[in-house]
Amino acid sequence: MKIFTKVATLLAIAAGVPALAQIELNTRPPSQPSSPMAPAVRAYPAAGPSAQPTSLSRYRTSSLGIDLGWGGPYGGLGFYYARMIGAGTDVNAGVGLGMGGKIGVGVRHFLSPAKSLSPYFGANLSRSGRVDNVRVALNEGMPSQEEVYYNLSPSGVLNLRSGLRWQPGRVGLIGTLGYGARFTGDPITYTNGQRPSRQMQDLVNAVSPGGLEISLGMSIGLGQ
Repeated sequence: MKIFTKVATLLAIAAGVPALAQIELNTRPPSQPSSPMAPAVRAYPAAGPSAQPTSLSRYRTSSLGIDLGWGGPYGGLGFYYARMIGAGTDVNAGVGLGMGGKIGVGVRHFLSPAKSLSPYFGANLSRSGRVDNVRVALNEGMPSQEEVYYNLSPSGVLNLRSGLRWQPGRVGLIGTLGYGARFTGDPITYTNGQRPSRQMQDLVNAVSPGGLEISLGMSIGLGQ
């Protein structure tokens, strides 16, 4: 009997050991990590050199211009200085040869200054001087010859212009079409006492300030 009693006691003890271990495991506080977790670090690729901005204009800041043509704000042969005040806008001032000489100022805006070929539009104010005793003959040497003398008073003209500028480098070309409107009245006074024919009046008006402009010019860049 004693042997059976001891065996039963040992079996009871063996069955109770896992239960005690489970109770101890459930009641033990959670263990703390041995060291704090390192913060996550996100790596970014190194930024390369930034792209250089492209030039907004092919034109030099300052330039000299020469115009040759008919009805321009600086006469049949004009010289002017232009300075850029923006990527595509310049102001200009010049003098020239024409009926009574000319002097004026203007502004131009180029629509595509970053390209070698650009359309533009602009406006000028010009003033011509006084000329006396101008002689004009029509059909000279023929039976229908007509001759007049007139005085030309100083005139103010507003020139509205548009055209194309080709600027491959320092030197460029500018072709222009425009119209000049006189804002100081008719400057012509006939002095020989005869009323000219319509044909003669048209001829005199054609060589007077104002009217249609057709010109070709050259622009020469200054500096860098």
